[in-house]
Amino acid sequence: MSPLPEPRPAPPRSASLPRARRRSRIAVIGAGPAGLTSAKQALAEGHDVVLYEKNADLGGIWDPASGGAYTGVRMQSSRMSFPFSDFPPRGVDDFPTLPQVHAYLRSYAEAFGVLPVCRFGHRVVRVAREADGWRVTARHEGGESTGVFDAVMVASGELWEPRLPEHMPGPAAPVRVWTAKSYRGPADFAGRRVLVVGGGVSGADIAAELSDTGARVDWSVRGRALFLPRDCAGVYNDALFSYAGRVALEEMPYRDYLAWLSGLLPEYMAMYRRTGLLPADGFHGAVHVNEKAIPRVYRGRITVRPAFERFAPDGTAVLADGSERSYDDVVLCLGYGMPDYGFIEGFRREDLYEHHFFRHDPTLAVINTPVDTEGFGTACPYFETIAAWALAVFAGRATLPDERTKAAWCERHLGRPGERRHLDCWLETIRIGLAAGTLPDPRTSFASYWRLVSGTVAPSRLRPEGPALPRPATYDGLLDLDHLRHRVLASLPLADRDGLLAAGEIGRADYEAALLVPDGRELPPWLPYRQRRGSWLPTAVPG
Repeated sequence: MSPLPEPRPAPPRSASLPRARRRSRIAVIGAGPAGLTSAKQALAEGHDVVLYEKNADLGGIWDPASGGAYTGVRMQSSRMSFPFSDFPPRGVDDFPTLPQVHAYLRSYAEAFGVLPVCRFGHRVVRVAREADGWRVTARHEGGESTGVFDAVMVASGELWEPRLPEHMPGPAAPVRVWTAKSYRGPADFAGRRVLVVGGGVSGADIAAELSDTGARVDWSVRGRALFLPRDCAGVYNDALFSYAGRVALEEMPYRDYLAWLSGLLPEYMAMYRRTGLLPADGFHGAVHVNEKAIPRVYRGRITVRPAFERFAPDGTAVLADGSERSYDDVVLCLGYGMPDYGFIEGFRREDLYEHHFFRHDPTLAVINTPVDTEGFGTACPYFETIAAWALAVFAGRATLPDERTKAAWCERHLGRPGERRHLDCWLETIRIGLAAGTLPDPRTSFASYWRLVSGTVAPSRLRPEGPALPRPATYDGLLDLDHLRHRVLASLPLADRDGLLAAGEIGRADYEAALLVPDGRELPPWLPYRQRRGSWLPTAVPG
């Protein structure tokens, strides 16, 4: 692993980039969590902002009226980790409900003056680069309107177009077919034969919910995933380990990790093993959060079936073992397709440097989750950090590499759209926050940096000034974080370590321990993690 590169000097100002600290006109597309924080931060920097939202209200999939999420959905992230860094939630459950998240997002927009810049019922149908800027055209009840902007932040979301099998049942087939997006709740499923297809979080949630209604539920899974409860022996699932702890945990043998879980959750893990669904290997950080599905499989209220292959013409489900089964309802939880960026002229997803910046003109930024990933972790602080990075690039506070480097990155990372990878949103928040300059710089403020990454994942600790006090995560004591700290120090140039020692940011013992870290064992401060099964792919720092 290479050491953290020296900061790049600011490049010559391009006509396509707004001047640093200049008041710019910025269009934000989409009023979900990503769009709201983009608009909020742009307003805070003094820019003129217009936020376009196709629906009548904000929230994206968390708007109950949008049809983006089923009624019974509950956040996988706890009230500790889900919110934006500067707006703690009030009056929400430990794991908030759909109405609670929507109310939280509305309160956020009201508190920071975002609502007055929202244009609800405005669907953006065209974004085009012209000589005077980006021309944005929106369609609404009164017709069409256009505006010209210095920069565009696309936060349209990626969970809108569900994947479907190649062949669907004909209209005369005696089966109702749903998707995770069209499913609204368990009403009218009592006594029906239901197949839920998909071994991810939505599949587990819906199968468990339907099994409570008297439906006869089969659950078709292609692979085994690690499901853990929201509450792990009285501790929030996301409070078990710190950012650094999540990296250190990956170096624990998976068998030892399962043994530790068995001690923490003996009854749950015993049930899990008896279902045959416990994965024999896996990512330590790739945890699906659901406490109901595994116990219901164990008690026979959900029957696990082989992977779904296709529908027969009469609507019968054909499974991977060759068996065919008839159902009254099939709920497809197969994930979501690529977002439709067809409204952006001359745009290709393959040209998104670091998944967020249009490499030909980085005043167009996409604040969505990368489409080739399966994300784990909380969304609000993750989107908050991406938006901060985009605004820093717009203003010249952060720089991107030259065109050749960006093109090479896109060719290397976006050439396999069908191969999904694990995305740890907590660790990505650290990585991108370092690039954006919103987190303490370990080269000059190592003590604040280490207090952040070795503490709980509460977003309030992500504020630019850094956390004032240590706040260890509940089970970091299982791990050797001292050694991990020395590996991070060893990745810094020796001159930076000398400066940290002289400034009192590190002690002599840490300084000397870093000198003893073997070559190849250094760990960059952005905390790279394994993204594909069986491989460890350290990611270069953005920009």
